[in-house]
Amino acid sequence: MIVNLNVELVDLGPCKKQLRFELPVEDVDAAFGEVTKQFQKQANLAGFRKGKAPLDKVLARFSQQIEDEVQKKLLNDSYRKGVEDNSLKPVLDPEVDEVNFKKGEAFSFLANIETAPEFELPEYKGIPAERPKVEVGDADVEAAINHLREGKAEYKTQDREAQDGDYINVSFVGTIDGKPVTEISPTARGLSEQKGMPLHVNADGEQDHFIPNFTNQLVGAKQGESRTIEVTFPDEYPAQPKLQGLKATYEVTVDEVKEKVLPELNDEFAKSWDAESLEKLQTGVREDLEANKKGDANRGVRAQVRVAYAAKLDFDVPPSFQQQELQNAVQSIVRDRRAKGESEEDVEKNKDQITADANGAAIDSLRWFFAHKKIVEQEKLEVSREEVLRVVAMQAQQMGKDPQAHIKELAENNQIGYIQNRLLEEKVIDFMAENADITEIDPPADEHDQ
Repeated sequence: MIVNLNVELVDLGPCKKQLRFELPVEDVDAAFGEVTKQFQKQANLAGFRKGKAPLDKVLARFSQQIEDEVQKKLLNDSYRKGVEDNSLKPVLDPEVDEVNFKKGEAFSFLANIETAPEFELPEYKGIPAERPKVEVGDADVEAAINHLREGKAEYKTQDREAQDGDYINVSFVGTIDGKPVTEISPTARGLSEQKGMPLHVNADGEQDHFIPNFTNQLVGAKQGESRTIEVTFPDEYPAQPKLQGLKATYEVTVDEVKEKVLPELNDEFAKSWDAESLEKLQTGVREDLEANKKGDANRGVRAQVRVAYAAKLDFDVPPSFQQQELQNAVQSIVRDRRAKGESEEDVEKNKDQITADANGAAIDSLRWFFAHKKIVEQEKLEVSREEVLRVVAMQAQQMGKDPQAHIKELAENNQIGYIQNRLLEEKVIDFMAENADITEIDPPADEHDQ
């Protein structure tokens, strides 16, 4: 047992401490005596019954193991006591240095520690937030019913010219200055050549879902007809940045013209959606819309309080945590940029800005991590086993796995704790939203006018 331990605490900066330990020789000798007796009890030496060998024989046989065990014990016990006595909360294992250990001498060492940040938790109740009033008008219901009709629409081939609102299948080859589109942007295969590609004809070229002013140039074309059309890619085209603002020529053949035919709005249509009548379908749709809008409004409140509270947090975070989180954030930003078509050259050119953005995101993420942990402790929030299992079961279903096998896999990869932490974080946000200072506001103008 550690009795006469002397510990000096040195502050090395934000979230960094150093503990200097010194233990007098009498405590070291006592530890040697205790450990030697333990070895004696377990020793099974030739010529002696187990546990009955003389101490000198035990020391001669196990001197190095005894010394190693004493050093390990003194390090662990001293460190544990030093941390407890100074009310420290280490976030990583210590870096131990300058160990002075020898039988018959005082024992000393130092430990460099990264600790959880010390900060006053900002008030998390009464955060101002706005929530739109939930209003579902007849126009909302009508629009939703029409969406259901779209789901039952039939597409009938027509022997006529393509009109606004039709659906056409086309084959095309695209070039830019005589070169295939893929020579300009290798990932743009879908914009370079297609066969039998379905498109919606939109006479308003700027609203074209494919390329602006593409399908409006095919209005009036019949099945089998070929046309040469020219388009200009938008100045902002995140899907293919290398094509931004460029003009392209397309040789297009209309393979088929189809007209969308919607089902009649009657009880028979309602029954196709498992409703007894059109009136019952309309009632059910209204209830679903109300539930969805309430859900959207509540999610909006959760997002507001999360952002507002994060803005209140201002404290230093452990350097090692920050460095690891920074690396993760940089990798995430680079992946997003590459996915949007940014070249390696552009990524390298913007690396300073990427690092700066990532560092800010890393610090914000860690501040939220430590703050929400404190709220969990303060409000005694818990996650039940059933809640974790529900998430696991949902994951298993989405991945087509056996739930028990999925649980085993998660446990082997230490992922159960991750799920628990994520659920606790959600509970913290729920708690803040439930205790927010909410102002009911009118819904957005475009929604209200419906």
